[in-house]
Amino acid sequence: MRKSRNRLLRQRILLVFLSFVFLISVSMIFLGATVFRSHLPFFQLIDGSLAPETQLGPEPEPNPGVVDFESESGVRLYMVLGSDYRPDAGYRTDVILLVAMDRKSGKISMVSFPRDLWVSIPGYGEQRINTVMQLGGFPLLAETMQTNFGVYPTSYAMINMEGFLDVVDALDGVEFETEHYTADACDGSLDPDRWCEVGPGQVKLNSAWALWYVRARYNSSDFDRMRRTQEVVEAIAKKAISPAGLIKMPKLMSIYESEVESNIPADQLLSLARLGTKLDSAEGVRRFTIGQSEVTGWTTAGGAAVLLPNTAAIQAILQEALTFE
Repeated sequence: MRKSRNRLLRQRILLVFLSFVFLISVSMIFLGATVFRSHLPFFQLIDGSLAPETQLGPEPEPNPGVVDFESESGVRLYMVLGSDYRPDAGYRTDVILLVAMDRKSGKISMVSFPRDLWVSIPGYGEQRINTVMQLGGFPLLAETMQTNFGVYPTSYAMINMEGFLDVVDALDGVEFETEHYTADACDGSLDPDRWCEVGPGQVKLNSAWALWYVRARYNSSDFDRMRRTQEVVEAIAKKAISPAGLIKMPKLMSIYESEVESNIPADQLLSLARLGTKLDSAEGVRRFTIGQSEVTGWTTAGGAAVLLPNTAAIQAILQEALTFE
């Protein structure tokens, strides 16, 4: 009887061990085919010619008086965009963020552009900058940035509000330090009095609160909204590359592939994450904003309130943002 029990116990232990090995093997295969795909020779051979690319045209000449910034070696320019897309309603990109990453130092510069900036759009005349993506997609936005400001981004990622909520949920919220007090009208689901307050100090926001925080504008300006957006974008990036975030990478990859419009292959995100490991240092991320000193308020013939760019002042900010030492 004892031998029979010992045999049954050994069989159960073996079954548990084999199940564990099976789960580990499946996880390794999954991670190899997704997160680490670009670093494995087998998948490199398969994917070599299949990486999605946005076809950018020849780099256009900037407008007269605009300095043409030539990207320094190792500096890559990205556009991070947030759209207000709703089914059957079109969209505008109310978050417009130029991100410069220096591969040598690992440092990053973020430059926020106001959504109401009045720019010349190649082939379309003058309109708000937040209309460009819907008019002609990222190739037109890259041309618009080069024409008006002398910078030519080659990669982008655009997420809508649902995708933003999914990302923050996957990360179990975001945490960051803010020096500012923000108070504005909000939905009754966040506060019964429909008035929400955040900061100053260390704050932790779930997805609904984070979305309110980056969109609130009834009691503040778009310039303050850009500052809040940068705080949340940086907090998301830091948490995504933390040990806790890397564990959630498969879920984030799934959201990226289903909710984000981009020309950056999902399997290359891990490489970008490694370059962002210096985000935790005080100097890892530098924030810049095209603010009130770089624009002039103006009303169009149609009665729309827009912002005219002070090109020289904007290019001075870009010069500082794109200079890494």
